Amino acid sequence: MIKYKLKIIDVIDEGNDSKTYLFEKPEDFSWEEGSHAHIGLSGFDQGEKPNKNWVRHMSIMTLPDEGKIGFTTRAKRNLSEFKTKLFSASIGDDVTFFKFGSRMSLMRSEKTIVLLSMGVGIATMRPLIKAYLNDKSNIPKVISLNIDSSSEFVYQNELDQLTDANYMNHWIKSRTNYYETLQQLAGSENAIYYIVGSDLFIQENIRCLKSANVDKDSIVIDKKEEMQSMFFDNDDLFAFI
Repeated sequence: MIKYKLKIIDVIDEGNDSKTYLFEKPEDFSWEEGSHAHIGLSGFDQGEKPNKNWVRHMSIMTLPDEGKIGFTTRAKRNLSEFKTKLFSASIGDDVTFFKFGSRMSLMRSEKTIVLLSMGVGIATMRPLIKAYLNDKSNIPKVISLNIDSSSEFVYQNELDQLTDANYMNHWIKSRTNYYETLQQLAGSENAIYYIVGSDLFIQENIRCLKSANVDKDSIVIDKKEEMQSMFFDNDDLFAFI
């Protein structure tokens, strides 16, 4: 298994207790939009067994052409051991990246791409947006919906400056407004829908899209293949409101 031990080169306060951690890009490594990695904090692999409490799965929020690799995460009440240690880390500290993969790369099939995210889930969508703006071939339009009840939307200033006739953002704080907007889009767009958020958020979005006759092949979620059926085939798992 390939591991990259990288030093933190910058920590950006994104507001609303969210931070972006940036690292130098390894010269021999590239990745595609929508990629993820396991993040191991310094010392996680010392000892007889890796300390799993110091490891988390994170979306990579940059593209290789930005010359750096990074992720964004949000603090919550009752911080985990991982986030307690991460948030005390400083520029120059080591973090290990390993087990890279991608389940969220752009589909260039002449369909609109609709990105549906909750809170800091926009971190997964940022590189998809950047990749589209770098190359719009075979994607007529990209629409991003992000819901955050705090109204402190991660990356809002950056992404709003990138909007054009074929790329637009919807920053929504109300659950009701979010699903009303989604239902309108599902009824009017021939689109592929990417969903990132909590398990409940994913399931609610799938239910909403199914009610608008969007088929499974037009919905993309960042879950392992063996977990996909839990979200697509179990309509009783969560109640959509």
